[in-house]
Amino acid sequence: MNSIPIIYYHSVANHKIARPWSFLSCPIEIFTSQMKWLKKKGYYTCDWAELRSHMMGDTKLPDRSIHIHFDDGFLDNWTVVYPLMKELQLKFTILVTPEFIERSNIKRQFVEDTTLDNEKEWWGYLSEGEIREMSDSGLVDFQAHGYTHTWYPSSDKVIDIYDGSQVLPHLQWNEDINEKPFWLLSTKKLLKHGTPIFENEKSLSNKSRFIPNKETIKKLSLSYNPELDRVDNVSAFNSLLADKNYTSGSYETSEDYTERIKRELLLTREYIAKITGKEVKYIVYPGGGKLDSIDVLAKKYGYDQTSKGKELNSYGCKSDKVLRFTGFHSFKIFSSPLNLILLKLQILRGNGNSLVSFLFAILKKII
Repeated sequence: MNSIPIIYYHSVANHKIARPWSFLSCPIEIFTSQMKWLKKKGYYTCDWAELRSHMMGDTKLPDRSIHIHFDDGFLDNWTVVYPLMKELQLKFTILVTPEFIERSNIKRQFVEDTTLDNEKEWWGYLSEGEIREMSDSGLVDFQAHGYTHTWYPSSDKVIDIYDGSQVLPHLQWNEDINEKPFWLLSTKKLLKHGTPIFENEKSLSNKSRFIPNKETIKKLSLSYNPELDRVDNVSAFNSLLADKNYTSGSYETSEDYTERIKRELLLTREYIAKITGKEVKYIVYPGGGKLDSIDVLAKKYGYDQTSKGKELNSYGCKSDKVLRFTGFHSFKIFSSPLNLILLKLQILRGNGNSLVSFLFAILKKII
C-alpha cells in the first residue's frame, strides 16, 4: 500500500502564561524529541509535490516517508522550528494565510527558548522576508491556507453579546485587517462591550455572508444593559432587530460571493507565489470548514490537491485530497513520552495499520 502519513502542527513554543491561541503550541522539548526520533529512524521528509507524485503513481516514495505540515504561519515556525529542522535536514510545509503575514522583510532572531522577555521574537506571525529565506533554503515549502482564515456573520440572528470575557479573535480581525498580523500581542481594545455577535460561519463554509448595518450595531450596543445577563441581552437585541424600524443589514450578492471565494483561493496562490517565486498548487482548508462546491472551485483556481481527504495517501491512489493527522495533544500528565507515542501511532495509522486505526476510532467515540 505504501501510504504516506501527513502529520500537522501549528506552533512550537513554551508559554509561561496562558494566551489566546497558546493551546495550539506544542512545547519545544516535545517537538524536538519527536523530530530527533524521526531523524534517528531514518525517515524521509517529503514535500507536497513529492507526495502528490507518489499518490498519482508517478514516483514511489520510500516506505519510511512522512510529510510535515504547519498551519497558519506562526512566527515560531521561523525562530524555533526552522533552525531545528535545518540542523536535522528535515523538510516541512507551512500553510500560509496572507492576512496573517507581516508585510515586511524583517527577520527576527532565532531563539532557544520562548520567554516573556523575548516574546516579540516568537509569538506572532511570519514576515514576507522570513518566508522568502525559508523558501530559498529548499527545506521549507509554502502552500495555501485561505486568504482570511476568519469567520463571517451568516445571518442577522444575534447569538451572543461581547462582554470582554470571550476570546473571539475573528471579531477583532474583521474590525481591523491591518492589525491582524499583530493581534497575538496587541493590547488594542477594538471591540466595545455590548457588541452583538451574529450567527457565523468559517470563511469557506459560509454560503452567504451577512453584512450588519453599522448604524444598527451602534444602536444595539447603546441598548446593552450590563446589569442583565448575556441571555437576556441577546433576547433584547433580537427583539429590537425584529422591529421594522431597524435595518439589520444585508446579504452579499452571488457576485460578491464569487469574488470573495476567488480571493480566498486564487489570490492566496498569487500572494505566496509572489514572495517565493514558486508555484502554489495545494491548499489546506482553514479550520477544516468548506462547502462541497469549494472543491470544484479549488480545481478551477489551480489547486492540484486539497485537505479533507478520507482515504490513505497511498501510492497510485490518484486522490485529489489528502488525509492528515495531528502530531501533538495536550496531555495533562507525562506529556513528552505520550506525545512521542502519539507520533508513532499516527505514523502507523497513516501507513494504514488497521489495528491502530480501529483504536483511534474507538477513542474518538469515547472522548
